[in-house]
Amino acid sequence: METGMDFIHSSGVQMTRYLQENYQGSQGWFLFISFAADLRNTFFILFPIWLHLCEAVGIELIWVAVIGDWLNLVCKWILFGQRPYWWVRETGYYGNTSIPVIQQFPVTCETGPGSPSGHAMGSAGVSYVMVMALLSTLRRRRRSPFQQQ
Repeated sequence: METGMDFIHSSGVQMTRYLQENYQGSQGWFLFISFAADLRNTFFILFPIWLHLCEAVGIELIWVAVIGDWLNLVCKWILFGQRPYWWVRETGYYGNTSIPVIQQFPVTCETGPGSPSGHAMGSAGVSYVMVMALLSTLRRRRRSPFQQQ
């Protein structure tokens, strides 16, 4: 089990390093997405807006946020995964090879288990509901000429 988790952690470190090296200019965008899809903002900003626009989407957004956060907590209890910034310095996984250098930012300085990522799970769930609602709305408004007859 430990070698499997080490592989998962090393994949996370590689992805983090890749994003930091190749998308350095997009740091503001990543921080905005993390902020916008934070569950606190989901409850206080996105939920009231969507509830006003479409009650079903607002309720779905709340359910996705609540169940997603609960599942994230349960998975953290089970996996108790380390954060990549700590794991990379404490593991013997890399042996004699050099340890990858990854930058740490204030938003990544949280304590507690880091795997699975609550930010990633929350952002994915909230974004999915909003994108599906927008696509559904656009599909209803843009009817094909054959349907109008």
